[in-house]
Amino acid sequence: MDTKKERDAAKKSPERPITELGLSARATEALAKAGLTEVNQLLKKLSEGEAAVLAIEGFGQKSLIDAKKKLRALGYELPEASTADASA
Repeated sequence: MDTKKERDAAKKSPERPITELGLSARATEALAKAGLTEVNQLLKKLSEGEAAVLAIEGFGQKSLIDAKKKLRALGYELPEASTADASA
């Protein structure tokens, strides 16, 4: 059971390269040009809001939707704009 946990942890590693997400070449290149090469960097950018990610040249709405689907499928928790944080 520990090896399964270790494998799951490796799959959800924040240092996982973005290239392993299976996004389109255009989306992957756009993220790389913006300096985002690891999943943790993309998650951090997502925490700034979707507009921050969509501001990346060559990375549009479809790429954003695809990236979020892939991240969720791999078990990553996506940062959401939380109303609880705003009211606290």
